[in-house]
Amino acid sequence: MSLEHLLRHDPFPSWLRIPAVGLVLASMVLSSRSAGADAFAKPRSVDARCDEMGWSREVGTIPVAWPRIQDLTPGGDLGIVAGRLATALAGDLEVSGVFRVGAPSSVPTGGTVAWFGPAAFDYEGWRRAGAWLVVVGELSAEPRGLRVRLDAYLTEEGDRLRFEGAEAVVPVDRVPAFGRAFVNALLRCITGLPGAFDTRIAFARRTRPGEPKEIFTVVLGDDKPVQVSHDGELTMLPSWAPGGRVAWTGYRNGNPDLWLDGQVFSGLPGQNSGAAFSPDGRRVALTVAPEGDPNIWLLDARTGAEIARLTQSERIDTSPTWSPDGRRIAFVSDRQGKPQVFVMNADGTDPRPLPLPGSYNTSPDWSPDGREIVYQSRGERSRFSIWVYDVQTGGVRKLTGGPWNDEKPSWSPDGRMIAFTSTRDGRQRLYVMSREGAGIRPVLPDRGEDFTPAWERFFPDTP
Repeated sequence: MSLEHLLRHDPFPSWLRIPAVGLVLASMVLSSRSAGADAFAKPRSVDARCDEMGWSREVGTIPVAWPRIQDLTPGGDLGIVAGRLATALAGDLEVSGVFRVGAPSSVPTGGTVAWFGPAAFDYEGWRRAGAWLVVVGELSAEPRGLRVRLDAYLTEEGDRLRFEGAEAVVPVDRVPAFGRAFVNALLRCITGLPGAFDTRIAFARRTRPGEPKEIFTVVLGDDKPVQVSHDGELTMLPSWAPGGRVAWTGYRNGNPDLWLDGQVFSGLPGQNSGAAFSPDGRRVALTVAPEGDPNIWLLDARTGAEIARLTQSERIDTSPTWSPDGRRIAFVSDRQGKPQVFVMNADGTDPRPLPLPGSYNTSPDWSPDGREIVYQSRGERSRFSIWVYDVQTGGVRKLTGGPWNDEKPSWSPDGRMIAFTSTRDGRQRLYVMSREGAGIRPVLPDRGEDFTPAWERFFPDTP
């Protein structure tokens, strides 16, 4: 088998599916196949300035340059990989909701772009080009993979941030993962909160036409989802439970039961769906319909025993989501004739509709900081789009829109990104974007159909 045939046809990750790029890259690809995933320590910021950045949403997004990755191989064998890594880093920075990435053409005027250490870096030139931060890197070849070094330069400070583990020998197919780990460390430094790139998204997936949906999870940035349910029957509406577990509604026993840990958690006759575990992990808000009308009930998260019935409507009440302080629940009700988002106290008292535009608003999810509720709304030409409601001001803003459906939004655990599904490329796929609607990109490269994502949640009894 020729080298060119190997590089063109072997099933590498999509970012490596490129024409032959030289013997050095080929040897790196082959050796990395046995090196194992994530064979590197994750970068960690050790810079004292990280505790003094003072970034907040009110500051706005931070202007950063398009990442610059230098190929150090004598023959330029890693030029394509360097370009792909720069693009991946730019995408991660943009979708994080913290950074605003400049165009690749935005560089200092005059002279040569240099970044071989703090003494040679053109801080003033990059500052004049509009970048507060510049991420740079170097790639070289080693027998066991690629040596990757990443740095972040502060143009206003005239210095670079200090990181541990920002240089490592990485299997070639894990170079993007190393870049994401660096962005995570950078986010923690700038904002004080870890990034969400090593957290999971649960979702329902139909892998082939005609097959029933099953529940999967995927780590943001990976391209291989992990199947969680193996019911062989329709499964849907995954949600996160304490201990990193996933609950879902499934028809394995013929009834739409709520499943957890391979067991029926709630099996009342009729609907048992849309589970939302409380922030303290002790209670579950769940839509059940033992008497025919779907209402929201409160169950004990350990035993599944009924605590209270929260709604008493003769219409449909569904899709509960908790405020992060556990005091309120947003939900969907058609008690006014069409589906609208309501908010009530956690004991079911004082239900009231939110003042949202439009007559068809569903799928709310309360942000981790408590300030906003993201939801889907059906507007022009009966298409769904993603909107956000400000809990304090009552203002709304539209994040997406177009001649397609954007549905089922779910906040990342750091509150800086949103997962959702969209038909914008002709089929239902899983996407992520920043909380401002920027950096929209698909999560998975394959051809499955994805539904009802739920981003990972953490509870007091879990790390």
